[in-house]
Amino acid sequence: MALFRKLRERFHDDWCSACTAPMEIIRKQLYAMPEQLVGHYTAHSQPEYYMEHLLPVERKAEIPTGMYACGIIGYRCPQCGHRAVKLSVFLPVRGEEKVEQNLYFEHGELDALLWSPERTKQAPTPKAPDTMEAKQAIETAYYT
Repeated sequence: MALFRKLRERFHDDWCSACTAPMEIIRKQLYAMPEQLVGHYTAHSQPEYYMEHLLPVERKAEIPTGMYACGIIGYRCPQCGHRAVKLSVFLPVRGEEKVEQNLYFEHGELDALLWSPERTKQAPTPKAPDTMEAKQAIETAYYT
């Protein structure tokens, strides 16, 4: 089963697991993960964690530097009506996404997150941490 998930993740994450028909996207949302910072990332697979810790944002530019983000895509199969959600945890780095983890939920675990009116409202963008906890910026040295 793990091999099938890896192949699906790599090539066809939008295929229905019930009838293998291509699924259509019914919702996309971007979230910030304020508790997950560079160097302190911890993988989670429980939907409850994401229900409690994600903050909706409009664009990647609103996510502070060094903070992980999460993209959620809701799918629906037009043939059998099966619904699924793909959750992708990534670190935005120089305009690209460094993906850490992809999760699939097919039993409505994230429906409250995606469809409840109070969760779909725009939340304030979290701020970057005030201190870097003894980390220092590297000064550039120019060679002459």
